[in-house]
Amino acid sequence: MENLALTTLLLPFIGALVVSFSPQRRAAEWGVLFAALTTLCMLSLISAFYQADKVAVTLTLVNVGDVALFGLVIDRVSTLILFVVVFLGLLVTIYSTGYLTDKNREHPHNGTNRYYAFLLVFIGAMAGLVLSSTLLGQLLFFEITGGCSWALISYYQSDKAQRSALKALLITHIGSLGLYLAAATLFLQTGTFALSAMSELHGDARYLVYGGILFAAWGKSAQLPMQAWLPDAMEAQHRSAPISTPHRW
Repeated sequence: MENLALTTLLLPFIGALVVSFSPQRRAAEWGVLFAALTTLCMLSLISAFYQADKVAVTLTLVNVGDVALFGLVIDRVSTLILFVVVFLGLLVTIYSTGYLTDKNREHPHNGTNRYYAFLLVFIGAMAGLVLSSTLLGQLLFFEITGGCSWALISYYQSDKAQRSALKALLITHIGSLGLYLAAATLFLQTGTFALSAMSELHGDARYLVYGGILFAAWGKSAQLPMQAWLPDAMEAQHRSAPISTPHRW
């Protein structure tokens, strides 16, 4: 099960590298292939988890001494959200092959290696965000999704697209300050970044950690008063432009 979780996480990033160095005419094919392989691994992981009949499985990957910096957790909630983000990622990748063509009346343009590479990184970052067992890991993948959002919104590289992408990057990264605060507070109070340690918090520390996480989600999901970037995100490739924002998956 642990190997399946790692494969599900790493495949999109490997695919992004392959797409980046492949001939442009093959970029869409490689993109769909790796998105499909990631989906198959995800389904296998979910099947293995339910067959194991366990409440949760935690795998620590990076630690310093007794402090876990990054790991994966597989439980009912993470597998459910993982299914949603990876499967939708596959659908968007397939849709892109028909939308990003020279026959598109609004944007007669074939999808490039850059587009499919960032889309795969986005899928991988969303999987990492869902599966991470530590706040530090979630913070890492949270920032990666922000970078991918910027790249996808600014894809056409017009002045308006670049301004819209910068606005999205700035506002969502203001939200990410909440995750920095939450991670720092959790570590200072418990000596670990593990999400499971949040149950040990009391008083003001609990409010800071939960409030920081909520603030980060608030910015990423474009809730008032941090919604200003979302309408401009329609400068992205699709009319379903919110694919460039993880909260919409």
